[in-house]
Amino acid sequence: MVGCLPYYRQGHTGAATAKKFNVNPQFVHKWVKQYQSGGIDAIKPKISKACYSRKFKHEVITTMLSQGLSQSEVALRFNISPPALISHWHKAYRLQGLSGLTSKRQGRTAMSKPYITDKPDDEKTLAELKRENEYLRAEVAYLKKLDALLRKQEQASKKQGLSKD
Repeated sequence: MVGCLPYYRQGHTGAATAKKFNVNPQFVHKWVKQYQSGGIDAIKPKISKACYSRKFKHEVITTMLSQGLSQSEVALRFNISPPALISHWHKAYRLQGLSGLTSKRQGRTAMSKPYITDKPDDEKTLAELKRENEYLRAEVAYLKKLDALLRKQEQASKKQGLSKD
């Protein structure tokens, strides 16, 4: 991509540029449009995943709808890659309104606190005792596996020490 743009700007056609650099002509056309709309920063690869605010997404959607622009045109105007992202925003906006444009938290939820409480055993409910028992069984199983792993590593290091003599 880096070498394509200067070659194209020297007066070569998009098809000739694509052939010279062995890339799809549609990519050359896209890169040229991105460059014309946002300069060199528009075609540089993104280092991290962009995070867009609800206000920004709303502005993009309303611009697209009010001006009758395509997703690609709006993506060029607002320097959004990939343009298909706008389709997701538009669908969320149609289904849920402005609240659909709020970013959802990704990934796992935080671990809950252990099931062990400070109450005496005779004051705990049956459900609390079952949860605590399940937690303690998992903890014991984890510690057994850890112990086995450490013993295995210790035996392997002893064997290596003997074979070096």
